[in-house]
Amino acid sequence: MFAQGRGPASQALLNNNTSTANSTSNKKSKRLSIRTPSETGRLRTGLIHKRRSLLDSLGFPKQPEDDLGVFNTRRKQVMPEGNSNQRLDHRRDTRRRTKAAACQPNFSSALPIAPRIRSNGTHDFDPTVILLSFDGLRADYLQRGLTPELNSIGQRGVKAAYMEPSFPTLTFPNHWTLATGLYPDHHGIVANMFHDPELNADFNYRMPGQSWDEKWWNGEPIWETAVHHNQKSAVIAWPGGEALRKTRPTYHLRHRREMTVSNKLSAVLEWLDMPRDERPQVIAVYISEVDTVGHNHGPDARRLNQALQVVDAALGTFLAGLRERNLEDVVNVIAVSDHGMAHVDLSKAIFYDDYIDPGELIHEESMLPHLAIRTKDPKKTNEYYETLKRAQAQHHLNFKVYRREELPAEFNYGSNSRIAPVVVVVDPGYVMTRREMGVPVIGVHGWDNSMPEMRAIFLAQGPGFPNATITTDGQQQQQQQQQQHQQQQQQQQQQGDEKNGSVTAIEIEPFENVELKAIVARTVGLELPAHSTDGIRNGWLTRPC
Repeated sequence: MFAQGRGPASQALLNNNTSTANSTSNKKSKRLSIRTPSETGRLRTGLIHKRRSLLDSLGFPKQPEDDLGVFNTRRKQVMPEGNSNQRLDHRRDTRRRTKAAACQPNFSSALPIAPRIRSNGTHDFDPTVILLSFDGLRADYLQRGLTPELNSIGQRGVKAAYMEPSFPTLTFPNHWTLATGLYPDHHGIVANMFHDPELNADFNYRMPGQSWDEKWWNGEPIWETAVHHNQKSAVIAWPGGEALRKTRPTYHLRHRREMTVSNKLSAVLEWLDMPRDERPQVIAVYISEVDTVGHNHGPDARRLNQALQVVDAALGTFLAGLRERNLEDVVNVIAVSDHGMAHVDLSKAIFYDDYIDPGELIHEESMLPHLAIRTKDPKKTNEYYETLKRAQAQHHLNFKVYRREELPAEFNYGSNSRIAPVVVVVDPGYVMTRREMGVPVIGVHGWDNSMPEMRAIFLAQGPGFPNATITTDGQQQQQQQQQQHQQQQQQQQQQGDEKNGSVTAIEIEPFENVELKAIVARTVGLELPAHSTDGIRNGWLTRPC
């Protein structure tokens, strides 16, 4: 039904390919079978019943893991000996792991393992995942009734109440976190613009010529991990995807203003139509429309709602393309965002040029709405720190002043020399700016990553996730047929609900975006080396491939 050869668009994509993957390992990927400690704890009562109900409806027998739960997170923590930096690192690690200890249901331990090779009826497909990132799509936008196609991904699979971005909640730091599983403090893209004192060089996301060099980009993005495991990968416009690294994605379409969301998603379908030995298994796509409108018009504007509808319509066309190819239950689709958006106005502007000389700063705007203070004359750094501390205390201003090493542990941010020596963190809704500049946009992000308006989305469907219909081989189809008499009523009810748009998604608790790389990796059977990411759950959500 669908030709395996390359059409004109497919050929154009290949012509646009900037490089071919340099595979350095023939090692076959293998599935991890060791559960993380957080997966062996006590599940909360509501989640136990919710999951048990799901498994019963699907006809799966009860597993021993169903009665396991979460750890007691109140046990006493022992502070190690060492200097203040070592103790600070311990506190940060302890807080992060304690926060994540109330883990999600371990679906992978109870649901069946899907076969590695799946068929759409005419062609075989290796495990495949499509990662779609919608820049600036705030978690509660999904509740506006404007995104039925996006919501349908969660209805057919799983969704998180929200995904917590990393601090600072800016585009480039968080997209590289999504790709690598590392906090900005660890992967080095600490802001959209910053100075590296060791390289004596500046990073500016608006200047590719000086910022795409691999010296800036630490960690290994998921598309490189795929190539290292002999899988093909493809990237469209992803921040960092154009970095000139030794290993490149197999296919790459660079960011261009004229490329619409429809163009990008059509390109993905073209890749899926390729022959099996040319087809990418890991595809990452960046979509910017919602963020752009959010900045210019604010998160509550009519134009923002229109942008949501435009993006959702394009997504609907893409999902229809998957259904036409009989791929809805063959490939995995993950929809995420990097951060949210909040309204800001002049009434909440703090003019720092009333207290310090902006001309003495390097990259003063690099952490908007916050202020990063790295002075041209290092001697002035401490002077400005004291000046702003006094101003805050005297005038009760809505910000806090930190030395780099004093930043709150929950930020997981403060050990990288690329972070300015002094950081002024404003309260939610406020912004540090100069009087002559004012507030340049209506919608802003970058605030504390725990702020509700900064929350991101996570929805996923496909054979690698719970609640998905699996395309199986003949033997497993026979096994499913034997269970049909137990499932028929539930399936008919679910199908009726899907037509009416009333399916209730499996909703899991929030999690940090450093967990995403492992989730993506497991959907295509990739094994990540221990401690290669800052996540601690090892793709707990997915069915092992």
